[in-house]
Amino acid sequence: MQDIPRDTTLRIAALAGVPLAEERVAALAPMLPVVQATAAALAAMDYGDADPTAPFPPRAKAAS
Repeated sequence: MQDIPRDTTLRIAALAGVPLAEERVAALAPMLPVVQATAAALAAMDYGDADPTAPFPPRAKAAS
């Protein structure tokens, strides 16, 4: 079964509980393949031993 961007856009919006007017669906659907490709690229990256709970290092104080 082929993935139809318009239907997938409506399905994702419905799962998120976001009502979309038809003109918004028409505007969002063409970008769906770009979003899917970006998500796949991010999922394929090796983030190593990244610790999501690690704090950010303290910011340097700006010169006055």
